[in-house]
Amino acid sequence: MAWDLKGRRALIYGGATGIGFACAEALVAAGARVVLSGRRADRLAEAVAKLGGEPIAGSVSGDATLADDVRHTTAEAKRRLGGLDTLVISAGTSMVGSIFEAEPDDFQAMCNANLLPIFLATRYAADDLVASGDGSVIVIASIYGLVGQYERVAYCTAKAGAIGMVRAMALDFSDKSVRVNAICPGFVETELALGIIAQADDPKAMLEMRRAMHPMGRSGLPQEIGGTAAYLASEATRWMTGQTLTLDGGYVAR
Repeated sequence: MAWDLKGRRALIYGGATGIGFACAEALVAAGARVVLSGRRADRLAEAVAKLGGEPIAGSVSGDATLADDVRHTTAEAKRRLGGLDTLVISAGTSMVGSIFEAEPDDFQAMCNANLLPIFLATRYAADDLVASGDGSVIVIASIYGLVGQYERVAYCTAKAGAIGMVRAMALDFSDKSVRVNAICPGFVETELALGIIAQADDPKAMLEMRRAMHPMGRSGLPQEIGGTAAYLASEATRWMTGQTLTLDGGYVAR
């Protein structure tokens, strides 16, 4: 089903590549205008060109973990779009490490990278989301915020925190016509994920293992996450808030 997003104005953090870009593609295809943000200006420019350029898509470079950068990004996106009603936060990173190996600084860095973008992006867009009269905040979390995983102590903690923040913010916004929801993907074949797998001793075997961990026998595609983001931005979810939509081929159902 195609969602009608004509007139919607979205700011997408982590929008230059991977899941964030797939969300941008889906929103634009449904009629929204978007501003992408990320740290790499060159990749942002490539992404904007793929989306058709101004006035459909634009970009603002910045670090989503820095308050000053997020304030600037929010103000610039609002100026270009004439307001904001949709926020997609797909900025974050992962780290391997068990409780026996993870160092305190690494643990803190992982929490900062995955939690600060959600807090800062929503905090500085809050007034504009409320003013829109129909705001939607969409957070890209992970199945590892719902279940544990070996050697991912910091990542699981950060993603579980993201889901907790979504629920708390949903209540804060509940009487203000702004909904806040999360998408929890399983393994999705993004450029970054495939690049990491390519560095394994046996990349083919590693990729097959990651695909097979899902009961449906395959990994996810970025476009599938993007389509869900479009759904969460649409009028179809105006009574949905504080929820986590799990797209994982059945992984957490086992």
